[in-house]
Order: sequence, then C-alpha cells, then structure tokens
Amino acid sequence: MKASWLLSFVGLSLLARRARCTDYPLLPYDPETTTDCADWFNNDDGRSCKWVRDYFEATPEEFSRWNPSVGLNCEPWYEWNSYCVITWTKINSTLPATSKTTTTSSSTTTAPILGPSPTAWTDMGCYVEDPELPILDVNFNPNGDSSLSVPKCWQTCYRRFYDYAGVQNGNQCWCGSYVGGEWAANQTSCNSPCTGNPSTFCGGPGFIRIYKAEQNVPPVTTTSTAGTVNSTSTSTSGAKRNLDAAKNMGIF
Repeated sequence: MKASWLLSFVGLSLLARRARCTDYPLLPYDPETTTDCADWFNNDDGRSCKWVRDYFEATPEEFSRWNPSVGLNCEPWYEWNSYCVITWTKINSTLPATSKTTTTSSSTTTAPILGPSPTAWTDMGCYVEDPELPILDVNFNPNGDSSLSVPKCWQTCYRRFYDYAGVQNGNQCWCGSYVGGEWAANQTSCNSPCTGNPSTFCGGPGFIRIYKAEQNVPPVTTTSTAGTVNSTSTSTSGAKRNLDAAKNMGIF
C-alpha cells in the first residue's frame, strides 16, 4: 500500500514538471513579440486564445500589444506556437505595494518585510543530483547562463513565487516549491565558480546549492496614538498566481 502510494506521488511529481509556461519560447513564435516578455505559454494542447487570455488575466489590448500577430478578436491563433502571457513591466507594476497613513504619534514600529526583490534567503547546503527525479521543479538555464550569480537565481525564483532556489555547475538556476533530494556527503562538492561572479560558488557538476526564501510577511505599522492602529496592505497579481499554478501543476 505504501509502495503504491509512493509510486503515485512520484508519477504526479513527474507530471508536474511538464510545465506549459517557461521563461523562453519552446515552440515557433512571432519575432515581433515584445522583448519585455517574462513568461511564455507553449500552446501544445489546443488551448484557445480566449482561454489563455482569461487564465493569465491579460486584457485583449495587453495580449495583442505583447503578441502583435494576434488581433483583439483573437485571430489568427495557432496551435503549436508560443505566446507571451505576461511582461516584466506588468509584474513590476503588481508587486506588493504599501499604503502609508500619516498621524501624530508618540512611537511607531514597523514589522520587517522582504522588499520587491529577494533580500533574505537561508542556505540549506549542497545537495546531490538525483538522475531519476530532479531535486527542484524547473531548470531555467538548461543550456547555461554566462552571467549567473546567486542573487540573480534568487530573483528568478522569487518573481515566480517559488520557495526554493538552487544553483548548479556554475551556470544553471533551478527553482522549486519543495526539495526532493539529499545532502551531499561532501558539502564542499558545490565548488563551481558562478559565471557572473567567480568569487562565489554556484553548485557543482551533479551538485546543487539550495536556498530557501524567508517568509514574505505583510508589513504592519502600529501607531500608538489614542489606541489607533494603522495597517498597510499588499496586493499580488492574479496573473502571477495563475502562472505559478501553470508551472507547478502542468496545467491539467
């Protein structure tokens, strides 16, 4: 019974890795597509234009601006093509924002919070690569990144709502929602210099250095004036939540 459950879990994990969204196109695409694209939807299962626009919460105007070959009426639309579904400009405009209330007070305290870019990560150590089941969900640089650094990988994973970031072989960045592997017997095996910062190490051949993002706690500002408490608020793009689901669930 336990073995059967474990095999089912492994099967689902492998299925989850068949992500439809990537940070680069896997299928033919319009060369006039915006250069600001952050994520691409690879339409290999016959999704309609309207379904893609609605799922990623892109207006017809936005979608046509990002993908000039597609009109406001969703025509023409092709299967086995890649389309831009969100841009860095839209992501940056929907990052957590705070509101500020000015009051007369005797003292003010603010709870700590991560900024728009990753600022606090925990080093979990060096992990050995499993040839059967990847330790993290997605390798964003399967062909290598000539300018990889640890903070750059953190940024890649943080913007896509992944809790874990991993660097490997000096030039690859992995992201995941969980860690599915074991520590390396020799923790010094993660000794490949980062291509973008040779003074630091980015994992090694067959070894991944993994980091965990600190909890992003919403900021709360408390003002002690006649018992008044003022709180700030945050908002997160629903499109990015759907992108995260698309990456981690393989879209049905």
